[in-house]
Amino acid sequence: MSQSGKLPFVLIHGAGGTKAKFRGLVERMDGVSCIALDLPGHGENTNMRCKSIEEYADWVSGQIGGQDVIVVGHSMGGMIGIEMASRNPNVKGLVLDASHYEMPVHPKILEELVAGSFPEFLFKASYGKETPIELWEEEREQLSWVETSIVHDDFFACNQYKGEDTFKQLNIPILAVYGSEDKLLPKGALEKAVAANTNVQTRVIEGAGHYIMLEKIEPFAQALLEFRRFVLAGI
Repeated sequence: MSQSGKLPFVLIHGAGGTKAKFRGLVERMDGVSCIALDLPGHGENTNMRCKSIEEYADWVSGQIGGQDVIVVGHSMGGMIGIEMASRNPNVKGLVLDASHYEMPVHPKILEELVAGSFPEFLFKASYGKETPIELWEEEREQLSWVETSIVHDDFFACNQYKGEDTFKQLNIPILAVYGSEDKLLPKGALEKAVAANTNVQTRVIEGAGHYIMLEKIEPFAQALLEFRRFVLAGI
């Protein structure tokens, strides 16, 4: 098998997102195969909803067909990746894209979602100051792509998931990528991740907020490719 065909990336979006959150990334991956998924109830995937990180992890595991992969999970998707890696030996590497093993959600966010609207303060806090206005407009339009009730369930699942012990036990290469302007991750997430697992490498991308793969796509793509070469070298 060629290097480009070996170890594809599986791209898992975050709470309330779709695979469109990874738009433009595939073209920058030097021909490496990427499997971008819409989670159940999101985007083009009309399958039955999942109610927990564990349920999502089982669903994604069923999509990879027994092939060895590197999982790239954004925000909630990173927690899904942690759970997948603990259950599925085909996960040979894990990229936490603006993610952590625990992501508490402020009650006000859940309250507004129950009321039927996506919190404006959360939307504004999700992106760095350098985000182009065109990207802001695209992202605002995409808020309507997923039902608010599903977005609520995603954030509730994030709030419920306690993955520290699972994360500590992972024995695969892990790359944790952070935006220097990310306001949504728990305080000290980078330091806690490094302390919890000696397999963790970190990368901080300057000027990025919570959506690193959209705001700073070029350095994010390069970080993925470098990590993949590292994983391949160890197999």
